[in-house]
Amino acid sequence: MVTDIEVWEIDRKSRSGMKLGVAEQFETEEMLEDVLVANPAMLMSGVTLVGRQVPVRTGYADLLGIDENGRLVVFELKRGKLTRDAVAQVLDYCSYLEELPDSEIATLIAKSSGSGGISKIEDFEEWYGSQGGDSIKPVRMKLVGLGIDAAASRMVEFLAERGIDISLISYHGYSRRNGTLLARQIQYAVSLGSHPPHEDQVRRKSKEHGVEELWRDARASLDYSVETYYTSSGITYQQRPITLPVNVRVRGSHSVTIDGPGTLRITFYPAAIDLCPDEFEKLKETIKFKSEKPPNAPWTQRAPKQWYCRLDENSWQSGKAHIIEFVRTVENTWRQYEYSATVNSKEVNET
Repeated sequence: MVTDIEVWEIDRKSRSGMKLGVAEQFETEEMLEDVLVANPAMLMSGVTLVGRQVPVRTGYADLLGIDENGRLVVFELKRGKLTRDAVAQVLDYCSYLEELPDSEIATLIAKSSGSGGISKIEDFEEWYGSQGGDSIKPVRMKLVGLGIDAAASRMVEFLAERGIDISLISYHGYSRRNGTLLARQIQYAVSLGSHPPHEDQVRRKSKEHGVEELWRDARASLDYSVETYYTSSGITYQQRPITLPVNVRVRGSHSVTIDGPGTLRITFYPAAIDLCPDEFEKLKETIKFKSEKPPNAPWTQRAPKQWYCRLDENSWQSGKAHIIEFVRTVENTWRQYEYSATVNSKEVNET
């Protein structure tokens, strides 16, 4: 069954109605870009646009954004109906960005920002940390246009059913005397019953690297969080957002990734170290950790680095109880801090 939507503009005084004609395309894709750059909420809630016409290996990504969870979003725009070519194009751009190291993505965004209505970001890593993001990947994809043809819709549904984070944003356009009316329709990426993006990929990777049972055990044992999401090589655990005393917004506490044949990597982000420094020093007495500058997670003066360890089956079993104890301590401390901050805020408002 095909449903047509017709729109009338009603005059308040005379009550007369004028049927609006259907706008099948914008004059140019640049015009559509201008509209969306000026009104990013038309794309998605909470997104910050960080690049326009960003050069990638095989072309230019129309718009790049960072969503409210810190994930990179690629927007591919078409001034008319979305077709299968648009799906192929956004997949090409996304696969290229997914392969880039986070540091190269940061450089790319810093260079591309500051033009076409996009605010300049001098140091993307510093800016990203101030936003409370934890991991820029996996990259999300959004196709934007006036209508969708059957082939594009079928392809996106096929990808979504296999856990690929891709969505269609279609605008119904109507011409009026002084401009154009737009009604947005979104076909979401992940259908009911599908796995989260990258879950199947990580499962296959664990089998290929001979850590299937180790991965399942570590993933479940360290799941003390309110939200998890999969990356291309593992899983990140997030808590409810809080703001630390140094005015740093944080969410992520730790992650587990497949590091190589027979090995997992467990990473504790600066927020976890900042909240429980003494407990982490105790953990370091039993397990060997290394530190590094966090590529995405926000850092604090007390915890400027993130810490990680690499464990095989034997070292995981010997250190498992200590790691679980630390993760549970972080989770409990996080909740206590969240509660205290809420109470203090309420008391300030009441006074």
